[in-house]
Amino acid sequence: MSRKLRFVPARLPVAHRRQVLKSLAFLVCLPANRGAGAAPYPATIAAMQSARETESNVYYHYTEFARRAQQEGYRGVAYLFTALAASEQVHATNFGKILTRLNVELAPITKPTVRVGSTRENLILAADGEMHSIEAFYPKLLEQLKPEANEEAITLVRYAWASEQQHRDKIKQIQRWTSTLFETVARTIDEKTGRYFVCQICGSTVNAMPPDMCPICKFPPAHYRSIAPPT
Repeated sequence: MSRKLRFVPARLPVAHRRQVLKSLAFLVCLPANRGAGAAPYPATIAAMQSARETESNVYYHYTEFARRAQQEGYRGVAYLFTALAASEQVHATNFGKILTRLNVELAPITKPTVRVGSTRENLILAADGEMHSIEAFYPKLLEQLKPEANEEAITLVRYAWASEQQHRDKIKQIQRWTSTLFETVARTIDEKTGRYFVCQICGSTVNAMPPDMCPICKFPPAHYRSIAPPT
């Protein structure tokens, strides 16, 4: 997995943020449409292509990790990976919509060869990947986007960056696990896992529907989708 992601997204001025959010409501909630007069954004296009491919690959990895956890009897861990995969898919879709608006034809993403280990190994790998995303992948992506200042792309990357922190917070204790503790921790996850909900605007991943708005994108909670546990 090429992506191996500490940041609180910078707040835009209120009026500017409202303008960006109105644009994003059209961008994310409706089918993608090509803009006839889109300006060339070579660095933005390259960054979005990289991000789309990367997040798609992570989606495929998490889907396979969920399948292995289910096979090994770790229902809670399988459900966690299923929810994280759904979030990564939102990110990949968002980046694809930016490309479409920039008149870029989306190339098919080839499903990667996924080397699946044990559930414990997969969790540790996922934790490392989320830390890399937060500390390296997304900061570098934002640096690539700054010169061209495409606000929609920058905002969607910040959304993804913030949701990756949620992922890290859900699995950060994994890096402290030892072979003697894994079984106990995994079974505790099985027993205590509730439901997962993923925002279809930004990929925010939570265990309970927010009462008024998404904590990341600030859109109404109606944009959250309940993620069904794997069967």
